[in-house]
Amino acid sequence: MNVLIERIDAARLSDKASENSPQNYSLNVSMSERDRTSESLVLTFALELTNQPQLARLAISGIATLTGTKDEIQSALATPEDKGPPMVLTVIYERSYGLLYLLASSLKVPRPLPNLLKASG
Repeated sequence: MNVLIERIDAARLSDKASENSPQNYSLNVSMSERDRTSESLVLTFALELTNQPQLARLAISGIATLTGTKDEIQSALATPEDKGPPMVLTVIYERSYGLLYLLASSLKVPRPLPNLLKASG
């Protein structure tokens, strides 16, 4: 899977924010199909992390390209039986995490957890 980040947006929303503030991030995700062939699927995605109380907002968006057979692509989109996120979302978050971590560090706000998808799923 190829993940291309096209847009980054981050904001420090409170003067009271610090790197030691609670890491209560919630994740809002949107994904939509952009293009499909018999051997690939191109998705646009947007991830937005906000925390409570509202100290910061981190957002990234881009394109994820899945290649393989129709069954392999469908498997990447399916929700696992353990009710966790689809593999495609897990890979997008994993490949974007370093950037989210650096943004939070630069803003001097809590860093999101690397296992946020598992923690909220």
